[in-house]
Amino acid sequence: MEHSLNLLINYLQNILEQPETAILRREELSPDFREMGEKITLLAEMIHDLTNQLHQKTEALELENQVLLDNIQAMDEISWSLEQSNQELRNNLELVNALTDYTHSMIFVYSSDTCQEVHINQPARWFQKAHPQTAAQLTRHLLDKQPEIQHQIDQNRETQKTESAELQSGLPAEGEDFSDHSQNSLRWDMALRDPDDMDIFYQVESFLIPWFQSDMANSHDARKQAIVHIVIDETERQRRQKLIYRFAYVDPLTNLNNRRYATEKMEQWLQEGTSFTLSFIDVDYLKYCNDTFGHEQGDSYLIEVSRALQTLGGEVCRVGGDEFFLLQTGLTSAEQNRKLEELRQMMLADKSSGHPKCFSYATTLVPAHSTTPLPVYISDTDTKMYEYKQKYKIPLADVVYKDDRI
Repeated sequence: MEHSLNLLINYLQNILEQPETAILRREELSPDFREMGEKITLLAEMIHDLTNQLHQKTEALELENQVLLDNIQAMDEISWSLEQSNQELRNNLELVNALTDYTHSMIFVYSSDTCQEVHINQPARWFQKAHPQTAAQLTRHLLDKQPEIQHQIDQNRETQKTESAELQSGLPAEGEDFSDHSQNSLRWDMALRDPDDMDIFYQVESFLIPWFQSDMANSHDARKQAIVHIVIDETERQRRQKLIYRFAYVDPLTNLNNRRYATEKMEQWLQEGTSFTLSFIDVDYLKYCNDTFGHEQGDSYLIEVSRALQTLGGEVCRVGGDEFFLLQTGLTSAEQNRKLEELRQMMLADKSSGHPKCFSYATTLVPAHSTTPLPVYISDTDTKMYEYKQKYKIPLADVVYKDDRI
Protein backbone atom coordinates (compact mmCIF):
# COMPACT_ATOMS: atom_id res chain seq x y z
CA MET A 1 0.00 0.00 0.00
CA GLU A 2 2.80 2.40 0.91
CA HIS A 3 4.57 1.48 -2.31
CA SER A 4 1.48 2.28 -4.40
CA LEU A 5 1.01 5.59 -2.64
CA ASN A 6 4.62 6.57 -3.32
CA LEU A 7 4.17 5.70 -7.03
CA LEU A 8 1.12 7.96 -7.28
CA ILE A 9 2.85 10.83 -5.47
CA ASN A 10 5.91 10.55 -7.74
CA TYR A 11 3.65 10.45 -10.82
CA LEU A 12 1.87 13.63 -9.75
CA GLN A 13 5.17 15.40 -9.14
CA ASN A 14 6.44 14.34 -12.58
CA ILE A 15 3.25 15.64 -14.17
CA LEU A 16 3.83 19.05 -12.60
CA GLU A 17 7.55 19.15 -13.40
CA GLN A 18 7.99 17.11 -16.60
CA PRO A 19 4.54 16.25 -17.99
CA GLU A 20 5.94 14.87 -21.28
CA THR A 21 7.98 12.13 -19.48
CA ALA A 22 5.58 11.30 -16.63
CA ILE A 23 4.53 7.63 -16.76
CA LEU A 24 2.38 5.62 -14.36
CA ARG A 25 2.54 1.80 -14.57
CA ARG A 26 -0.76 0.67 -13.17
CA GLU A 27 0.30 -2.96 -12.94
CA GLU A 28 2.76 -1.95 -10.20
CA LEU A 29 -0.06 -0.54 -8.10
CA SER A 30 -1.92 -2.62 -5.60
CA PRO A 31 -5.51 -3.57 -6.59
CA ASP A 32 -6.93 -1.00 -4.19
CA PHE A 33 -5.07 1.87 -5.92
CA ARG A 34 -5.51 0.89 -9.59
CA GLU A 35 -8.90 2.61 -10.01
CA MET A 36 -7.44 5.77 -8.47
CA GLY A 37 -4.42 5.41 -10.78
CA GLU A 38 -6.71 5.35 -13.87
CA LYS A 39 -8.51 8.49 -12.74
CA ILE A 40 -5.18 10.24 -12.02
CA THR A 41 -3.94 9.21 -15.50
CA LEU A 42 -7.07 10.66 -17.16
CA LEU A 43 -6.67 13.81 -15.15
CA ALA A 44 -3.02 14.05 -16.19
CA GLU A 45 -3.99 13.74 -19.87
CA MET A 46 -6.59 16.48 -19.50
CA ILE A 47 -4.03 18.70 -17.78
CA HIS A 48 -1.58 17.99 -20.61
CA ASP A 49 -4.18 18.88 -23.26
CA LEU A 50 -5.13 22.07 -21.45
CA THR A 51 -1.47 23.00 -21.13
CA ASN A 52 -0.96 22.52 -24.88
CA GLN A 53 -4.02 24.61 -25.68
CA LEU A 54 -2.91 27.34 -23.35
CA HIS A 55 0.52 27.31 -24.94
CA GLN A 56 -0.97 27.59 -28.44
CA LYS A 57 -3.22 30.47 -27.39
CA THR A 58 -0.28 32.19 -25.76
CA GLU A 59 1.70 31.93 -29.00
CA ALA A 60 -1.28 33.26 -31.00
CA LEU A 61 -1.68 36.20 -28.64
CA GLU A 62 2.01 36.99 -28.88
CA LEU A 63 1.75 36.92 -32.68
CA GLU A 64 -1.30 39.20 -32.64
CA ASN A 65 0.47 41.56 -30.29
CA GLN A 66 3.45 41.70 -32.65
CA VAL A 67 1.19 42.41 -35.63
CA LEU A 68 -0.55 45.12 -33.64
CA LEU A 69 2.79 46.67 -32.70
CA ASP A 70 3.87 46.57 -36.35
CA ASN A 71 0.60 48.26 -37.41
CA ILE A 72 0.99 50.91 -34.75
CA GLN A 73 4.51 51.61 -35.97
CA ALA A 74 3.30 51.78 -39.59
CA MET A 75 0.49 54.16 -38.60
CA ASP A 76 2.98 56.33 -36.77
CA GLU A 77 5.11 56.47 -39.89
CA ILE A 78 2.08 57.30 -42.06
CA SER A 79 0.94 59.94 -39.58
CA TRP A 80 4.38 61.48 -39.62
CA SER A 81 4.44 61.41 -43.41
CA LEU A 82 0.98 63.03 -43.56
CA GLU A 83 2.03 65.68 -41.10
CA GLN A 84 5.07 66.46 -43.21
CA SER A 85 2.86 66.55 -46.32
CA ASN A 86 0.36 68.80 -44.58
CA GLN A 87 3.13 71.09 -43.43
CA GLU A 88 4.49 71.26 -46.94
CA LEU A 89 1.00 72.00 -48.27
CA ARG A 90 0.53 74.76 -45.69
CA ASN A 91 3.86 76.27 -46.68
CA ASN A 92 2.94 76.08 -50.35
CA LEU A 93 -0.43 77.72 -49.70
CA GLU A 94 1.26 80.51 -47.80
CA LEU A 95 3.45 81.04 -50.84
CA VAL A 96 0.38 80.92 -53.10
CA ASN A 97 -1.36 83.50 -50.91
CA ALA A 98 1.63 85.79 -51.29
CA LEU A 99 2.02 85.23 -55.03
CA THR A 100 -1.65 85.85 -55.79
CA ASP A 101 -1.20 89.47 -54.73
CA TYR A 102 1.07 89.98 -57.74
CA THR A 103 -1.41 88.87 -60.38
CA HIS A 104 -3.89 91.21 -62.06
CA SER A 105 -6.67 88.64 -61.85
CA MET A 106 -9.00 88.65 -58.87
CA ILE A 107 -8.88 85.48 -56.75
CA PHE A 108 -11.61 84.52 -54.28
CA VAL A 109 -11.40 81.39 -52.10
CA TYR A 110 -14.48 80.16 -50.23
CA SER A 111 -15.11 77.04 -48.17
CA SER A 112 -17.06 74.52 -50.20
CA ASP A 113 -19.35 73.51 -47.32
CA THR A 114 -19.86 76.71 -45.31
CA CYS A 115 -19.18 79.25 -48.11
CA GLN A 116 -17.05 81.23 -45.66
CA GLU A 117 -14.32 83.41 -47.11
CA VAL A 118 -10.93 81.70 -46.82
CA HIS A 119 -8.71 84.02 -48.86
CA ILE A 120 -8.91 86.88 -51.37
CA ASN A 121 -5.92 88.46 -53.06
CA GLN A 122 -4.92 92.11 -53.27
CA PRO A 123 -6.67 92.92 -56.61
CA ALA A 124 -9.90 91.44 -55.22
CA ARG A 125 -9.61 93.48 -52.02
CA TRP A 126 -9.01 96.63 -54.06
CA PHE A 127 -12.06 95.82 -56.22
CA GLN A 128 -14.24 95.37 -53.14
CA LYS A 129 -13.21 98.79 -51.82
CA ALA A 130 -13.44 100.63 -55.14
CA HIS A 131 -16.69 99.04 -56.40
CA PRO A 132 -18.59 97.70 -53.38
CA GLN A 133 -21.95 97.27 -55.13
CA THR A 134 -20.54 95.41 -58.13
CA ALA A 135 -18.27 93.36 -55.84
CA ALA A 136 -21.29 92.34 -53.78
CA GLN A 137 -23.04 91.14 -56.97
CA LEU A 138 -19.94 89.24 -58.05
CA THR A 139 -19.55 87.55 -54.65
CA ARG A 140 -23.21 86.55 -54.62
CA HIS A 141 -22.89 84.99 -58.08
CA LEU A 142 -19.76 83.08 -57.05
CA LEU A 143 -21.39 81.65 -53.93
CA ASP A 144 -24.62 80.79 -55.74
CA LYS A 145 -22.59 78.93 -58.36
CA GLN A 146 -20.51 76.90 -55.86
CA PRO A 147 -22.88 73.89 -55.42
CA GLU A 148 -23.13 73.49 -59.18
CA ILE A 149 -19.34 73.82 -59.53
CA GLN A 150 -18.66 71.15 -56.90
CA HIS A 151 -21.25 68.81 -58.43
CA GLN A 152 -19.81 69.28 -61.92
CA ILE A 153 -16.20 68.75 -60.80
CA ASP A 154 -17.21 65.62 -58.87
CA GLN A 155 -18.94 64.33 -61.99
CA ASN A 156 -15.86 65.10 -64.08
CA ARG A 157 -13.69 63.16 -61.65
CA GLU A 158 -16.02 60.17 -61.75
CA THR A 159 -16.00 60.33 -65.54
CA GLN A 160 -12.22 60.49 -65.50
CA LYS A 161 -12.07 57.38 -63.29
CA THR A 162 -14.43 55.51 -65.61
CA GLU A 163 -12.43 56.50 -68.67
CA SER A 164 -9.17 55.52 -66.99
CA ALA A 165 -10.64 52.11 -66.20
CA GLU A 166 -11.76 51.75 -69.82
CA LEU A 167 -8.31 52.72 -71.07
CA GLN A 168 -6.71 50.15 -68.78
CA SER A 169 -9.07 47.44 -69.99
CA GLY A 170 -8.43 48.22 -73.66
CA LEU A 171 -8.06 50.90 -76.33
CA PRO A 172 -10.84 53.53 -76.60
CA ALA A 173 -13.41 53.22 -79.31
CA GLU A 174 -12.74 54.94 -82.60
CA GLY A 175 -13.60 58.62 -82.49
CA GLU A 176 -13.40 58.89 -78.70
CA ASP A 177 -11.20 61.64 -77.32
CA PHE A 178 -10.47 61.92 -73.62
CA SER A 179 -8.03 64.84 -73.82
CA ASP A 180 -10.59 67.61 -73.27
CA HIS A 181 -11.84 66.48 -69.86
CA SER A 182 -10.83 68.69 -66.95
CA GLN A 183 -11.52 66.93 -63.69
CA ASN A 184 -10.43 69.62 -61.24
CA SER A 185 -11.74 72.89 -62.66
CA LEU A 186 -14.71 74.48 -64.39
CA ARG A 187 -14.59 77.53 -66.67
CA TRP A 188 -17.69 79.71 -66.99
CA ASP A 189 -18.83 83.24 -67.86
CA MET A 190 -20.50 85.85 -65.70
CA ALA A 191 -22.32 89.01 -66.76
CA LEU A 192 -23.16 91.81 -64.32
CA ARG A 193 -24.57 95.32 -64.54
CA ASP A 194 -22.80 98.10 -62.66
CA PRO A 195 -24.54 101.04 -60.89
CA ASP A 196 -24.16 103.11 -64.08
CA ASP A 197 -26.24 100.51 -65.94
CA MET A 198 -23.22 99.31 -67.93
CA ASP A 199 -22.69 95.64 -68.73
CA ILE A 200 -19.61 94.00 -67.20
CA PHE A 201 -18.35 90.61 -68.33
CA TYR A 202 -16.09 88.21 -66.43
CA GLN A 203 -14.53 84.89 -67.22
CA VAL A 204 -14.23 82.64 -64.16
CA GLU A 205 -12.23 79.46 -63.68
CA SER A 206 -13.12 77.58 -60.49
CA PHE A 207 -11.00 74.88 -58.82
CA LEU A 208 -11.95 72.46 -56.03
CA ILE A 209 -8.85 71.87 -53.87
CA PRO A 210 -7.82 71.17 -50.25
CA TRP A 211 -7.02 74.34 -48.34
CA PHE A 212 -5.61 75.10 -44.87
CA GLN A 213 -7.12 77.95 -42.91
CA SER A 214 -4.19 79.93 -41.59
CA ASP A 215 -5.99 81.06 -38.43
CA MET A 216 -6.44 77.50 -37.11
CA ALA A 217 -3.63 75.81 -35.18
CA ASN A 218 -4.89 72.24 -35.47
CA SER A 219 -4.09 71.13 -39.00
CA HIS A 220 -6.48 68.17 -38.88
CA ASP A 221 -9.39 70.55 -38.30
CA ALA A 222 -8.05 73.29 -40.56
CA ARG A 223 -7.75 71.25 -43.73
CA LYS A 224 -10.97 71.81 -45.68
CA GLN A 225 -12.29 71.58 -49.21
CA ALA A 226 -12.28 75.04 -50.79
CA ILE A 227 -13.28 76.46 -54.16
CA VAL A 228 -10.82 78.87 -55.74
CA HIS A 229 -12.36 81.34 -58.22
CA ILE A 230 -9.97 83.09 -60.61
CA VAL A 231 -11.93 86.05 -62.02
CA ILE A 232 -10.75 87.85 -65.15
CA ASP A 233 -12.43 91.05 -66.36
CA GLU A 234 -13.43 90.43 -69.97
CA THR A 235 -15.41 93.65 -70.45
CA GLU A 236 -12.91 95.50 -72.61
CA ARG A 237 -12.08 92.45 -74.69
CA GLN A 238 -15.74 91.74 -75.38
CA ARG A 239 -16.34 95.38 -76.20
CA ARG A 240 -13.44 95.28 -78.66
CA GLN A 241 -14.81 92.08 -80.14
CA LYS A 242 -18.24 93.66 -80.55
CA LEU A 243 -16.63 96.72 -82.12
CA ILE A 244 -14.64 94.55 -84.51
CA TYR A 245 -17.81 92.63 -85.33
CA ARG A 246 -19.67 95.87 -86.03
CA PHE A 247 -16.89 97.08 -88.33
CA ALA A 248 -16.85 93.73 -90.13
CA TYR A 249 -20.54 92.77 -90.25
CA VAL A 250 -22.83 95.68 -89.33
CA ASP A 251 -23.98 98.62 -91.42
CA PRO A 252 -23.49 101.76 -89.28
CA LEU A 253 -26.51 103.63 -90.62
CA THR A 254 -29.28 101.05 -90.34
CA ASN A 255 -27.63 98.69 -87.77
CA LEU A 256 -28.44 95.87 -90.16
CA ASN A 257 -25.91 93.22 -91.07
CA ASN A 258 -23.91 93.96 -94.21
CA ARG A 259 -22.98 92.16 -97.44
CA ARG A 260 -20.16 90.17 -95.81
CA TYR A 261 -22.57 88.78 -93.21
CA ALA A 262 -25.19 87.99 -95.87
CA THR A 263 -22.65 86.16 -98.02
CA GLU A 264 -21.32 84.10 -95.10
CA LYS A 265 -24.86 83.29 -93.93
CA MET A 266 -25.88 82.03 -97.38
CA GLU A 267 -22.64 80.01 -97.69
CA GLN A 268 -23.42 78.46 -94.28
CA TRP A 269 -26.93 77.48 -95.41
CA LEU A 270 -25.52 76.00 -98.62
CA GLN A 271 -23.04 73.90 -96.65
CA GLU A 272 -25.78 72.77 -94.24
CA GLY A 273 -28.08 71.83 -97.10
CA THR A 274 -30.73 74.40 -96.10
CA SER A 275 -33.13 75.76 -98.72
CA PHE A 276 -33.71 79.54 -98.59
CA THR A 277 -35.06 82.47 -100.56
CA LEU A 278 -32.82 85.35 -101.65
CA SER A 279 -34.64 88.64 -102.25
CA PHE A 280 -32.78 91.55 -103.84
CA ILE A 281 -34.37 94.91 -102.93
CA ASP A 282 -33.44 98.28 -104.42
CA VAL A 283 -34.85 101.50 -102.92
CA ASP A 284 -36.61 103.77 -105.43
CA TYR A 285 -36.49 107.59 -105.52
CA LEU A 286 -33.52 107.86 -103.11
CA LYS A 287 -31.63 110.27 -105.36
CA TYR A 288 -34.65 112.55 -105.58
CA CYS A 289 -35.00 112.50 -101.78
CA ASN A 290 -31.30 113.34 -101.28
CA ASP A 291 -31.27 116.09 -103.92
CA THR A 292 -34.55 117.67 -102.82
CA PHE A 293 -34.61 117.25 -99.05
CA GLY A 294 -30.95 116.62 -98.19
CA HIS A 295 -28.90 113.56 -97.35
CA GLU A 296 -30.10 113.53 -93.74
CA GLN A 297 -33.64 112.98 -94.99
CA GLY A 298 -32.28 110.38 -97.41
CA ASP A 299 -30.68 108.50 -94.50
CA SER A 300 -33.98 108.60 -92.65
CA TYR A 301 -35.64 107.16 -95.75
CA LEU A 302 -33.17 104.25 -95.85
CA ILE A 303 -33.68 103.58 -92.13
CA GLU A 304 -37.45 103.57 -92.64
CA VAL A 305 -37.15 101.03 -95.48
CA SER A 306 -34.83 98.84 -93.39
CA ARG A 307 -37.28 98.78 -90.49
CA ALA A 308 -40.17 98.01 -92.82
CA LEU A 309 -38.26 95.07 -94.32
CA GLN A 310 -37.49 93.73 -90.85
CA THR A 311 -41.21 93.29 -90.22
CA LEU A 312 -41.16 90.50 -92.80
CA GLY A 313 -38.86 88.36 -90.68
CA GLY A 314 -35.71 86.59 -91.80
CA GLU A 315 -32.29 88.16 -92.24
CA VAL A 316 -32.32 91.73 -93.62
CA CYS A 317 -28.91 93.01 -94.76
CA ARG A 318 -27.89 96.30 -96.33
CA VAL A 319 -25.50 95.34 -99.12
CA GLY A 320 -25.08 98.70 -100.87
CA GLY A 321 -26.10 102.34 -100.74
CA ASP A 322 -29.74 101.66 -101.63
CA GLU A 323 -29.66 97.86 -101.89
CA PHE A 324 -30.83 95.23 -99.40
CA PHE A 325 -30.91 91.45 -99.18
CA LEU A 326 -33.78 89.63 -97.49
CA LEU A 327 -32.90 86.03 -96.65
CA GLN A 328 -35.62 83.70 -95.46
CA THR A 329 -35.99 79.96 -94.84
CA GLY A 330 -39.22 77.99 -94.97
CA LEU A 331 -40.86 80.10 -97.72
CA THR A 332 -41.32 79.78 -101.46
CA SER A 333 -40.42 82.55 -103.89
CA ALA A 334 -44.10 83.28 -104.51
CA GLU A 335 -44.82 83.64 -100.78
CA GLN A 336 -41.87 85.95 -100.30
CA ASN A 337 -42.81 88.08 -103.32
CA ARG A 338 -46.39 88.38 -102.07
CA LYS A 339 -45.17 89.73 -98.73
CA LEU A 340 -42.78 92.15 -100.46
CA GLU A 341 -45.49 93.39 -102.81
CA GLU A 342 -47.88 94.08 -99.91
CA LEU A 343 -45.14 96.06 -98.14
CA ARG A 344 -44.32 97.94 -101.35
CA GLN A 345 -47.94 99.00 -101.83
CA MET A 346 -48.13 100.19 -98.21
CA MET A 347 -45.07 102.39 -98.69
CA LEU A 348 -46.41 103.79 -101.95
CA ALA A 349 -49.65 104.76 -100.23
CA ASP A 350 -47.82 106.53 -97.39
CA LYS A 351 -47.55 110.26 -98.19
CA SER A 352 -46.66 111.45 -94.70
CA SER A 353 -43.00 112.23 -95.40
CA GLY A 354 -43.49 114.61 -98.34
CA HIS A 355 -41.53 112.46 -100.78
CA PRO A 356 -42.37 109.21 -102.61
CA LYS A 357 -41.37 105.91 -100.98
CA CYS A 358 -41.08 102.62 -102.78
CA PHE A 359 -38.70 99.82 -103.73
CA SER A 360 -38.19 97.26 -106.47
CA TYR A 361 -37.47 93.62 -105.74
CA ALA A 362 -36.95 90.10 -107.04
CA THR A 363 -36.71 86.74 -105.29
CA THR A 364 -34.85 83.51 -106.09
CA LEU A 365 -35.25 80.17 -104.34
CA VAL A 366 -31.90 78.56 -103.59
CA PRO A 367 -32.59 74.81 -103.24
CA ALA A 368 -30.98 72.61 -100.61
CA HIS A 369 -27.64 71.01 -101.52
CA SER A 370 -27.31 73.25 -104.55
CA THR A 371 -23.97 73.03 -106.41
CA THR A 372 -24.47 76.32 -108.24
CA PRO A 373 -22.05 79.00 -106.97
CA LEU A 374 -23.62 81.65 -104.79
CA PRO A 375 -22.51 84.62 -106.99
CA VAL A 376 -24.61 83.13 -109.81
CA TYR A 377 -27.76 83.29 -107.66
CA ILE A 378 -26.95 86.86 -106.59
CA SER A 379 -26.31 88.01 -110.17
CA ASP A 380 -29.48 86.36 -111.49
CA THR A 381 -31.61 87.89 -108.71
CA ASP A 382 -30.06 91.32 -109.36
CA THR A 383 -30.94 91.03 -113.04
CA LYS A 384 -34.54 90.04 -112.24
CA MET A 385 -34.82 92.97 -109.81
CA TYR A 386 -33.82 95.50 -112.53
CA GLU A 387 -36.28 93.88 -114.93
CA TYR A 388 -38.96 94.37 -112.29
CA LYS A 389 -37.89 98.01 -111.79
CA GLN A 390 -38.11 98.79 -115.50
CA LYS A 391 -41.55 97.22 -115.68
CA TYR A 392 -43.24 98.41 -112.46
CA LYS A 393 -41.43 101.48 -111.15
CA ILE A 394 -43.78 104.50 -111.35
CA PRO A 395 -42.20 107.50 -113.09
CA LEU A 396 -41.02 110.19 -110.69
CA ALA A 397 -43.32 112.83 -112.23
CA ASP A 398 -46.35 110.74 -111.33
CA VAL A 399 -45.46 110.31 -107.67
CA VAL A 400 -43.91 113.65 -106.69
CA TYR A 401 -46.21 115.37 -104.21
CA LYS A 402 -46.37 119.09 -105.05
CA ASP A 403 -47.51 121.86 -102.74
CA ASP A 404 -50.33 123.80 -104.42
CA ARG A 405 -48.98 126.98 -102.87
CA ILE A 406 -45.84 126.75 -105.05
